[in-house]
Amino acid sequence: MNYELERDMKKIIADTYSSDSDERQMLEKIFFALGKHQEKFLNELEERIAEESAGNNFDKDFDIAVKLVKRGDSESRRGFFPIKTSSDLILSDRKESPFEKNPIAENEIFQAEFFLDVNYEDIKNFCEPKRYVGRIVTADGTSKNFSYTLRRHEKFIAHEKILFDLAALYKIRRPIIFSPYARKAVEIKIDGLAEEDFLDVQNFDLRLTDNGLSGKLLTDCELCSNIQVETADTNSGGEIDEYVGADEILIRYEYFHTFERGDKIFILPNQPCDDLRIKVSDDERKIIFGYNSILKERACKIVRLNGVEEISANTFTNDFPRKNSTLRLRTEGDLEKVLSCFNMTRFGKIFPAHFGNLGGNKNFKPITIYRREDQYFIPTENRLLGKFRNKAICYVKFSGGGQFKIDYANYVLHYLSQNYPEFTWAGVDE
Repeated sequence: MNYELERDMKKIIADTYSSDSDERQMLEKIFFALGKHQEKFLNELEERIAEESAGNNFDKDFDIAVKLVKRGDSESRRGFFPIKTSSDLILSDRKESPFEKNPIAENEIFQAEFFLDVNYEDIKNFCEPKRYVGRIVTADGTSKNFSYTLRRHEKFIAHEKILFDLAALYKIRRPIIFSPYARKAVEIKIDGLAEEDFLDVQNFDLRLTDNGLSGKLLTDCELCSNIQVETADTNSGGEIDEYVGADEILIRYEYFHTFERGDKIFILPNQPCDDLRIKVSDDERKIIFGYNSILKERACKIVRLNGVEEISANTFTNDFPRKNSTLRLRTEGDLEKVLSCFNMTRFGKIFPAHFGNLGGNKNFKPITIYRREDQYFIPTENRLLGKFRNKAICYVKFSGGGQFKIDYANYVLHYLSQNYPEFTWAGVDE
């Protein structure tokens, strides 16, 4: 409390109440507690300002890469982790895989993931209701046919949402990257077989050539990223500090996790926190989550990022060497400056993006836009400007070619929509 204010308050109390009165003793106690509380509050505020001034360049640490790897290819998987999801085999009478937590799931058949290696426009031509015929052979040589269909799912896309939640919590402005193949993943829904049919199966044959799926349905790959996600149980959540107010009532709870300073580790609590703080010292980094009430469950996700060094042709990254400008887009030059952040990467201009024009465009082929279920997540608050009608349409031209062009274009357009919602963004093929 300010010294002069404290002196004046004491004088008013002394002039109003006798020294032995209950009122004077109560007021002195209250003002003493308020003074200590204010002193603590100011110290914490100065400490937080110092922490923020020191800065935490999480954008620098947020190197994300995804790739499709042949199962068993340990060399290609170096530095990458498989993205674990549920089994991709579904029996027609079940909504979820019956092979989860089942001894027969240890068979390589039930560890498979399936991806369609076709253009986005053609995916629907391979999925339900189109039917295919497969065959299983048991240990005694018995052969049995079954029918199956392919259906798209979003389980890998749901896994990607962890990155969005993480970026929002830690205020990371760098673009978030995703796996193109996450949007080409399919489940196989089987008719004509029961769970017991798989107990002694020796051969599971989807008859890809006969069904016209050879080279189109990938059955021997797994989706990997340099991100490792661990789910901590409800008894975890780091240590806890409690804070009391001037009336000695608990007003704040802070849960914290401490790591070595160089560790690329993030904590994502399952329950949204009221406040996030990062304290960095010479040798450690302390992640602090503030809550106004005690948590009944302290579950969280621990997200670790491996460094990305060697990049192959089938790797998709969020390489973004230039810091994003906070300026609004006022000129064509402003937009080209933003696009140059995507074009001038360590790996060269893969799919150069440049300003097309503002308004109508009939001279270019439009870039395929992800269907709604496959689109990137954009926080609601970032869509406010996007709700206005009659916005100008800004066209971005994408050059080059290759398997990731559509995904790269959607990645750039998503970033533009997220950060510059005053325009409607559209991509065209140059």
